[in-house]
Amino acid sequence: MEHIDIIIPTRNRLEKLLRCLKTIPQSVNGMPMSITVICDGDPVTAQYLRATLNGVNVICVEKHSGSVYCRNLMAQTAEDALLYATDDIEFKPGAIAEVIRTMNKWFPDGDGVVGFNQINARKFSPTGVALIGQKFLRRYPQRRLFYPGYFHFSCQEIEHLSRKLGKLKLAEKAHIMHYHPAFNKCETDKTHVEARRHKAADKQLSIERFRKGIIWGDNGN
Repeated sequence: MEHIDIIIPTRNRLEKLLRCLKTIPQSVNGMPMSITVICDGDPVTAQYLRATLNGVNVICVEKHSGSVYCRNLMAQTAEDALLYATDDIEFKPGAIAEVIRTMNKWFPDGDGVVGFNQINARKFSPTGVALIGQKFLRRYPQRRLFYPGYFHFSCQEIEHLSRKLGKLKLAEKAHIMHYHPAFNKCETDKTHVEARRHKAADKQLSIERFRKGIIWGDNGN
């Protein structure tokens, strides 16, 4: 693996996004990378980023379409290993370099998923923030990593598929802080509240697909 593509969807929370972006260089340890921020119905943030940041690709989706749409938009064009993140995390020093080492050790052909260790969370999904090898990404129709039927809560099917195939590893030493209101109530904002409105529908869809034994990316489902 010689390069990674980092994608981060965001919506109306510039301060948190900048906090996240600030931690990436110390976490990569010199690994060549590209960073793309997808502003979800948020032209103000897009305008600011384009005017103030160098070396960050900025895409603005005109209509609020959800993190699933934004991530899939960029996953389809990724030519290298793909790291998807959220705008409310902080990468600890060396964390991204550690998931890359883990990928190279366990999945040198790129057919695997490596998750980050959310050190401030008692319970978390190992695919909440993860590095996806390009060969694993090609399992998905048109390389759309997330099932398009979801709006926001969607990483569970990546976990189901990677576990089923024996292609999932958690990089224990790849530490991130997730500033989630569940354990950082002061971090609650309008964007989080807005996303939570889609939780019930996303969860019900997930339950229905699980009951039917359908996993996105498994034989084209």
